Amino acid sequence: MLILNKDQHNELVLNINNNSRASFTGYTLTFTHVLSQEVKSYTVSVSSAEYSENDRYCTIELNLQQPGQDLNYEGDYMLQIYGNGTTLVYTNLARLNGTTEDTTFVEYASPNENNENYIYLED
Repeated sequence: MLILNKDQHNELVLNINNNSRASFTGYTLTFTHVLSQEVKSYTVSVSSAEYSENDRYCTIELNLQQPGQDLNYEGDYMLQIYGNGTTLVYTNLARLNGTTEDTTFVEYASPNENNENYIYLED
């Protein structure tokens, strides 16, 4: 499972082009939210990347800081990556973590707990 952070620059290091790295100039990352089924796609160009003989991994930079580029929901996503937009080269789960702190639960305790079971009626 890949871990992504909301509203941040994420760097993914994936083994998606071991045998065909020279033929792919870009990748399309398709995220499908597991609960809402919302689909969002990103196109990443790797045409300027240089690979040596033993490179097995490709680094893909996914910038979720740009306006309109962030995934809408936190939680689990099904990730599919297509080489040149058509060839499926990778499938996995991804989890998007939020950057906002969860609201804490505040418990109220009455200063007069002796009368906690009374019901007051208006006349």
